[in-house]
Amino acid sequence: MSEIRYDLITGKRVIIATERGKRPYDFNVNYEEKKNNNTCPFCPGNEEMTPPTLVEIKDKKGNWLVRGFENKFAAVNRDLKSFEVPSLYKAEYGYGVAEVIVESPEHDVTFGSLSLGQMQKVFMAIIERYKKIAQDDKIKYIQVFKNFGARGGASLEHGHWQIIATSFIPDVVEKEVTGIQEYIKKKGKCPYCEIVKCEKEEGKRIIGENENFIVIAPYASQYPYESWIIPKEHQERFEELKEENIANLTEILKPLIEKYEREFNFPPYNIVVHTVPISDIRNYHWHIEIIPRLTVAAGFELGTGVYINPVPPELAASVLRIE
Repeated sequence: MSEIRYDLITGKRVIIATERGKRPYDFNVNYEEKKNNNTCPFCPGNEEMTPPTLVEIKDKKGNWLVRGFENKFAAVNRDLKSFEVPSLYKAEYGYGVAEVIVESPEHDVTFGSLSLGQMQKVFMAIIERYKKIAQDDKIKYIQVFKNFGARGGASLEHGHWQIIATSFIPDVVEKEVTGIQEYIKKKGKCPYCEIVKCEKEEGKRIIGENENFIVIAPYASQYPYESWIIPKEHQERFEELKEENIANLTEILKPLIEKYEREFNFPPYNIVVHTVPISDIRNYHWHIEIIPRLTVAAGFELGTGVYINPVPPELAASVLRIE
């Protein structure tokens, strides 16, 4: 059962998902990265422990290299049900789609240690499922993300990505899209295109770049050693990436993740894809944000929504810089 509830004062949404509490968990409760030896449902041979396969990329021998399926412990789902709502409050059924993309048949490999070819297969599988999910006219936004480590929100250690599609446009996404429109109205230019231009001119916050992408430590970084990967040319939709562009993306993503793994001893982190909502005709510039979880949001951050970052992005760029 999944509900979307609205805060009475701010209107902020929260998803109440009872099934999520039943998830298996590979990490102990005090968030130490201590691994367990439980049977892994994502490993080859254990396919019956997961829902049926939705996408699969195989090798020449017929063994799967990347596999995707519905999330067994989904935060949202398509099973519409009625429920009572107290008269004071507003809520609706948590309609949506939640899927898992297992990035490798090998249990212990990290994302940074995948080959370029394997990384490309992961994104090909994600985009295939993205396009399929987008055909549901009830879905308004599709979030693609990866959690790594207990503090990064991962419940299982076997490397995987998640896709969660919702029947609404999340507030953070709507605020970002609206901000882009306001900037364009005032300046006549895409703010992300302007960021790319500015960062190339200054050079202080550039972590790396190649033909199609630039990696920066964002000027107003909320988190220590946060980084963004931005297409150099104006591209609105992540799901429209062509195979050659996926190759170019992984060529810069792989050394970046390797740098995080090496410099911070495999820290917990999140990779989040930001893209325009489905069927939205407003201007946008898709990008990827990578957030290592090196600090904990405390009272000030939780009370104000303003984050304190102890590491200047200029320093972060110098540490993360890739050749």
